[in-house]
Amino acid sequence: MSAHNFETPTRQSAKGIVVIFGVSLYRILKATIIIFAALVYKFISSGKTAYLTSTKFILITLGVLLLFLVIAILRYLNFKFYVSSDYFFLQKGIFNKEEISVSTSKIQNVYIKQNVLQQIINVVSLSIETAGDDKTEIEISALSKSKAEALKTLLLKVAKPETFIDGEIVEDAVYFKASIKKLFLEGVSENHFKSFALIFAFIISIYNDIKAFVNQLELTSAFGSWFQLDEESLMTFILFNVTIVVVLIIMSFFLSLIRMLIQNFNLTVKRKSEGLEISKGLLNKINLSLSASRIQNTTRTTNRLKQALGLYKLSFTQAMANKKQQLNFNIVGLGKTQINELLEQFYPKAEERLIKHKPNKYLMYRLLSVSILTLLLLNMPLYFGPRSLLFLNIPIVMLVVASAIFAYKKAYYYLDSNYIIVGSGKLIDTHTNFLEIKKVQAVSLNQSIFQKTRGLASVVIYTASKPLTIPHVELTTALTIKNYLLFKVESENKDWM
Repeated sequence: MSAHNFETPTRQSAKGIVVIFGVSLYRILKATIIIFAALVYKFISSGKTAYLTSTKFILITLGVLLLFLVIAILRYLNFKFYVSSDYFFLQKGIFNKEEISVSTSKIQNVYIKQNVLQQIINVVSLSIETAGDDKTEIEISALSKSKAEALKTLLLKVAKPETFIDGEIVEDAVYFKASIKKLFLEGVSENHFKSFALIFAFIISIYNDIKAFVNQLELTSAFGSWFQLDEESLMTFILFNVTIVVVLIIMSFFLSLIRMLIQNFNLTVKRKSEGLEISKGLLNKINLSLSASRIQNTTRTTNRLKQALGLYKLSFTQAMANKKQQLNFNIVGLGKTQINELLEQFYPKAEERLIKHKPNKYLMYRLLSVSILTLLLLNMPLYFGPRSLLFLNIPIVMLVVASAIFAYKKAYYYLDSNYIIVGSGKLIDTHTNFLEIKKVQAVSLNQSIFQKTRGLASVVIYTASKPLTIPHVELTTALTIKNYLLFKVESENKDWM
């Protein structure tokens, strides 16, 4: 029996005032930092700084901080929650009072999180996700860890974590814990092209923003010589400067590695009879429960280097629209045995009877044609620019061809009375998607003009989280799959969440 009473309205910890104050201040500063800098510069350049003494500046600053503190206190005092008759109730608001009620049966997940400030003052936040929300609907900013765990257990009605050893249940045992070595290998073997593209786009964006900022504040005379290049010239300069490219590649490598270590630090997985419990994170710690009944899609991911190192990732989706939160639903660093055991837990005997059915080779031809057409369109501006950039097409075309070939080789589909399995991938990554047929909500056939002339179609299978596509199969086969899935959906009355 829980030591905490949630049946009467209760407030969060008084430390919540500190959390609300800190988070509010951070969000305001983050959103207005550029505007604030522009206003300060305009104020200084206007020559009115003589009227602003250090005492006035301190008083203004204290006044702003006091305002935020008063708001935080009022939000804390007006924030109450309780659980009654299988419903979670939340009351909040300073001037506009609001009461939210959520049926516990509709709750998809409950997260226990800890940012840096919460770690310092030793509290956690608890967030509640329901199906279809585009953001977290409910968040309690400051609870003791024991109280948050008790509330999470009550809302999800979950049992204690348990691991099976030699057929016996071992409660609260850790099934998997990612070591620093495994996380390091995961970071090293990541697809660094994504990080490279991210850094490259970030540099171009920051360059243009600062250039516009300098022009807007009429600082061209002082800093104009720093921003003489236009966007196209800057791209040319970066791509054909070997030193810069090497530096960007090294930065990409370290970005992937650091991101992997921070997001998955102390990654711990506990098995339960109804699912999993996952804990991870360094700067932002998170703890969440995965129930088999609430899982919509499951994806096994690896690549050539990871496979050689024996590393796999398992990703899950639920019926929720918060894409950022979905990124937490993954387990990295799994070995072959571990990932097979987890897949067997959620999809018993699914791969034992797997027969791979291949899509039509039109999949490969389509990828080639779309990629080459896109490449031609991107090359059109180069006719008026530096022709030296055209040499970049040689390795790009080679990559496009190889990617299309491997995309076809890795593509397959399989379905039986219980499961749908779809394989995909390209030159580097390999993905295997698993879906229970009872989670299917709708099925449609997509046919482009080019598919019609070849008698092909793509089957799109919709779930509460994301669609799954069986691409470019014979039209008769596509119709058979569609009719079979619709029959299963309409004839079976199984709970999908």
